Amino acid sequence: MNAVVIAWDAVVAPSAHQVSSELGDEVVILHVDNGIYHGLDAIGARIWNLINERRTLAQIRDAILNEYDVTRERCEADLQSLLQELIDKGLAEIVP
Repeated sequence: MNAVVIAWDAVVAPSAHQVSSELGDEVVILHVDNGIYHGLDAIGARIWNLINERRTLAQIRDAILNEYDVTRERCEADLQSLLQELIDKGLAEIVP
């Protein structure tokens, strides 16, 4: 896994190699090539929904800051970590 910081003007989108479904306030994502399921809690599900809207990383960060009681530093670190994990697992990708 890479420890690369994703640019705040980058757009992250779901990969073509996944399908997802909401289950209550959570999301389950299936990587269709390897058959592995991944789950996201309520905040992760909100981020996944924002990814589906093809927003920039900065727009996703700002939406989370407006909706949740979290510091900017914590939000940015957690967001970078989650998105890098989704990219590393082939569930999301940076798009032009």
